[in-house]
Amino acid sequence: MRDDALDFLGSVTFITGPEKNCGKTTFMNRAAELARRSSRERGLRAPAILTVGYDGETRDFLSGARKPSVTVDAGDVFVTAERFLRSGGAAPEILDLVPGSTALGRLAVARATRRGTVALIGPEGNAAVDWTIARVVDGGLADTVFVDGAINRVTQVAGRPGAKLVYVMRVDRATLSRSGAQARRMAALVGLPVAEPGAPGVLEFEGALTADEAGRLPREAQAVSVADFTKVFLDASELAAFSRARRLYVRRPVDFAGFSVSLRGVTRDEFLAELGPAAGMASFSPYETGRVAA
Repeated sequence: MRDDALDFLGSVTFITGPEKNCGKTTFMNRAAELARRSSRERGLRAPAILTVGYDGETRDFLSGARKPSVTVDAGDVFVTAERFLRSGGAAPEILDLVPGSTALGRLAVARATRRGTVALIGPEGNAAVDWTIARVVDGGLADTVFVDGAINRVTQVAGRPGAKLVYVMRVDRATLSRSGAQARRMAALVGLPVAEPGAPGVLEFEGALTADEAGRLPREAQAVSVADFTKVFLDASELAAFSRARRLYVRRPVDFAGFSVSLRGVTRDEFLAELGPAAGMASFSPYETGRVAA
């Protein structure tokens, strides 16, 4: 994955990560700014910015840690609760309302009329996320969409055909081994081979593949397919054990755009060694060293 607007233009990109404060919002701000500039140069529509959850607050509700603001420019589309529309100076116009309600009230699809900051409030549930993205893209409001995903949730990406997934990580010395294991598991999942529906000799499993469900599979089922990798709920050791005994496939692949990694007290070579064969999927935050990593 390059630090380039062409990685994002005309796509829906979901941004997720393994924990709070791992850099998702910083990555989204950077990607949106690249897409914004390139869209202007090409005469395209400004991007849309959504979230699953709540983003853009100055401090985290639970930890109190300072968080990056979510910046929008004139023309950008975003989604938030009606009560937050007037904050941040973006002077938005309401384009539509998202069906239903959230704990923070009704959600509005809005367009900024000037540069400002916003608190993003996301719809609750994957169906509502799907509806909102369809309203923005299929309704002609924006061609490029960024979705700041909830922590370690990737199921939303399966709801939009052709969507991309970026996995953002912040790694330090204490978390190096754990982060490497998380990245290797993700790489294994997004790299699962595809079996077309009805493929001979492949058991088509419906629903979430948990350790309990895996234990109930018929012994003779040596090849198993799930709808997509987000339906695999096996930890790293369980996934490795399953793969030793059976072949695992997906019926619908997900476009994985790679890992965006910010390192603290760890060298790039050390982290890439942890990734092993998946090292080619990693890029490094341009804010990490003040330059874009190759």
